[in-house]
Formats: sequence, structure tokens, C-alpha cells
Amino acid sequence: MSFWPPIVPSKRLVQQSFAIVCALLASCVPPGLVDSPREPSAVRVGPTDFRAGPYLIRSKPGEMLVVMKANFKEPPVVHWWVAPDREHLDPPGPDSQTAVRSRRRGEFWVAELTRLPMDTVIGYQVHSDYGATEPSSFKAGVSRGRPFRFAAFGDTRTNHDVHQAVIDAVAKEDVDFFVHTGDMVERGGREPQWEIFFRIEGPLLRKAPIFPAIGNHDISPRDYYGEYFLTWWWSDSLTYYYQDWGDLRIVAVDSNIECRGGCVQNWFARNALAEGASRGMLMILTLHMPPYSSGAHGSYEFVQGAVEDLATEFGVELVITGHDHNYERTKPIKGVTYLVSGAAGAPIRPVKKQHFSETVRTEPHYVLLDVEDNRIALRAINVEGETFDDALIPALPPAEGKP
Repeated sequence: MSFWPPIVPSKRLVQQSFAIVCALLASCVPPGLVDSPREPSAVRVGPTDFRAGPYLIRSKPGEMLVVMKANFKEPPVVHWWVAPDREHLDPPGPDSQTAVRSRRRGEFWVAELTRLPMDTVIGYQVHSDYGATEPSSFKAGVSRGRPFRFAAFGDTRTNHDVHQAVIDAVAKEDVDFFVHTGDMVERGGREPQWEIFFRIEGPLLRKAPIFPAIGNHDISPRDYYGEYFLTWWWSDSLTYYYQDWGDLRIVAVDSNIECRGGCVQNWFARNALAEGASRGMLMILTLHMPPYSSGAHGSYEFVQGAVEDLATEFGVELVITGHDHNYERTKPIKGVTYLVSGAAGAPIRPVKKQHFSETVRTEPHYVLLDVEDNRIALRAINVEGETFDDALIPALPPAEGKP
């Protein structure tokens, strides 16, 4: 979070201005049309037939965007249905399917799936002039009180083999969604790197939506980040947002822009956390640069004050970050646990414990998080499948006098 004086122009201008500055420092749409389901084509296509996708972006609970980047002659149609589980995805008869025609949005085709049932597996398949994809599945969300699992990792930008190994491992897990802690690519202004990113993450992105935290390497005046993640559709073109899943509220903030008290982003995060606290939700803050870290970059004091104040005031259980290319879980700091997960492809760097560290590790990994019984259980796992850290994080009440 580079600290600039608060500005009040349009939201879009604010985002573009900060993106340009940070890049130099760091060298709604109508719903899809419903058609009658068509019989699947005999030709099956795979992910290599697309420049990107199909991948999932969750716009809000009960709604999912299926995004594709390919040179279709005709609009592809996404068929979806309620499946018994993730292992049995054979498409049912046409009367049990819903078909949604995608719309062209720049270089992308987007099918907006709405009124999706919660707490169940949704099977889907893309039909296009290329043929039909293999059936895949996702969940649109879960109700309050239901358990669920998600994953977190970040800094995937450089070593594609490591990135692929992490994705292959996470894709085998039964996760509803995943948090990416940023630095998805090495240079955010080079589109081929985004295509590589989405191709590697494809096996996971076809079954679980991504909740991204933008990193310093991801920004550029060209704003491929905003294009690929369709932020103009579901987050008003902003790089900070929140998403609810069951009993959990995830608030993502942009560590490349201002977040002190009085700025627009801080106001947004404060309101999102206050509302989550008033509803008795577990809460996670995610951002790229870590407030507390023993890694090569170390603790970022210019985000530490703002994030720590928000987390302790509203009872945030966990802060998930990246940027340092290692794993670290802190001891509770004023009740809040800080997690660094930034070793999913970026160059590995040494890490040495500091007084606030509980566990540190230097190797490619991902983190699984289970939300159940008003607590968060986490496990850090390397690409060989070894769990090298685990912890139970209980609910943290807001500061006295807060909601």
C-alpha cells in the first residue's frame, strides 16, 4: 500500500492512476439468454482449444460466471444441472438442464448462471462450434452453518513447473473456492503471461472460483487483471471487494493503494467488516503484502497499522498474505493470526523465525482451510502431500463496544 493523499475523483480513475504509479515503482451486464438445451456434440474439446478457460468467477452468492477466451464463430452455450456429487457428472436429459448462451465481452465470452441452488454440486458443460467440453462442476455457495473447505496460495509467477505441481495437488482436493494471495504473473502488462497463468490454473479454475488479491507484479496500465477477472462486472472495477461463503466473510484489499483511515479503501473495508461482525461471521482479510513477515521482504509497516487496526477492531480471525516466497504462521497478535503463503512458483527465499513467528517453512505449498463449528482449521501441505503445519483458529470477538 503506497500512501498517497486521499483523492476523490471517479473510482475508475483512482484505480487507473494508482495502477500506473505502482507499476512504475514495481519495474452490469444483462443476464444470459436461456435457450432450449442442445444435444452434446460428439466432439469433445479440451482446455488447449481455448486461449483461456472455461474458468469460474463468482459474482455473488447463487450466481457464477463461466468465462472463455477463444475464437468462436457462434456464441457458446453453457448447460448446467444439479449433480449428485462431483464424481457423477453425466449430463441428464434436456428437460433437467438449463442452457445459458454466452455474451461477447471484448475478447471474452461470458455466460452468466443465475438462480443457482446453494449447498449442492452444479454440473456444467460448454457447447460451442469447437465441440463440447468434458463435464465439470462447482458449488455456488453454502448456507450459514454448513461446513466447507477452501484453499489458499500465491506468488505463482515464475516457475511454471512448480505452479503446475501446486495446482495439480489442489485440484485433487475437494475445495469450494480458493484465495490467491497475488503476484499471479511476472509482468502484469504482458498478456501471454496471463494466458499461461490461466492455462496452468485451468484444472482448478474449472471447478472452483478464484478470490484474488492483486499483487504488485499483476498491475499495469493495460489492466489485464481487471479484464481477466471481470472486475467491471462484479466489483465496480475495484481491486478490493468482499465475498461471503456460509459463515465466512472474505475481505480482499489492495496493498498497492492507500488503506489508512479516511481513505476510500479503508472506508470500504471498515464497513464490510463491521457488517460481517454484526452478523456473527468468521472473517478473513486477504492482501498481497504482509503486515507481519520473517521473509526476505519482511513486515510492511505501511500496511501493518491499517490492517492490524481493522483486524483487531472487528474480530478478524485470520489475515492471509503473500509477497514473501515462503510459508509463515504467526502466533496470535492481539488475537489475530497472520499467514504468509507465497511459494507456489516464485523464486524460493530463505526465512528465519522472529519473535512473532509460530511456524516458518521454505518450500512450494498450499494451505487448506476448513470452516466448521465457528472456527477455522488450517493445514499447510507441500507438493509431496506432506502436512507440515496445522492449527485451529477459534472465533475472535470484535473489540469491546463494537458490533
